[in-house]
Amino acid sequence: MNGFLNFLIEQGSYALMLAVLLVAGLGVPLPEDLVLLAAGVLLQRGITELPGTVLVIVAGVLVGDATIFLAARRLGDAAPGKPLFGRLLRPERRERLEALFHRYGGFVIFLARHLAGLRAPIFALAGMHRMRLWRFLLWDALGLTVSAPLVVGLGYFLSDRLEEALGNLVRAEHIILAVVLVPSALYGGWRLVRRRRDRA
Repeated sequence: MNGFLNFLIEQGSYALMLAVLLVAGLGVPLPEDLVLLAAGVLLQRGITELPGTVLVIVAGVLVGDATIFLAARRLGDAAPGKPLFGRLLRPERRERLEALFHRYGGFVIFLARHLAGLRAPIFALAGMHRMRLWRFLLWDALGLTVSAPLVVGLGYFLSDRLEEALGNLVRAEHIILAVVLVPSALYGGWRLVRRRRDRA
């Protein structure tokens, strides 16, 4: 079983879950999904309560994400020159993300919530583009309402079979991506057809 997951479960602490989520939001490669999985296990075992767990997850995720967003917004175009943002927004990656941002706007934030490797760079880019904080948090929270219940539920219902839960975590991530990306692709196709019709 994943040692980090075991550590989270053994500690059984709201403070630890909150700290990991805050740090993960800053782009540090800590597995956020393992925190959500552990949260489900702790709930099922009666170690934590639902209201406190929901509060920790929402606060940890949104505050962590908003921190990198606000730091990039404050720095503006100077952000890529700083060590953290320079690593997140390498020129070739930034060019691709800029194209996505211009094409889909705020919806990219919703998508990024389900793409661990692109989450921090896209959130930083949104800040550089001076997106309003309330709009950023709205898209981020909408993304969280899709992923968090599924992963926490996986931990809850498979709390006695953690190896199976870890194996299913990858499947759950694929399901989330399918739920998010298929409608997005259909919508993008519909917009493309409509645009061509308008030109014709």
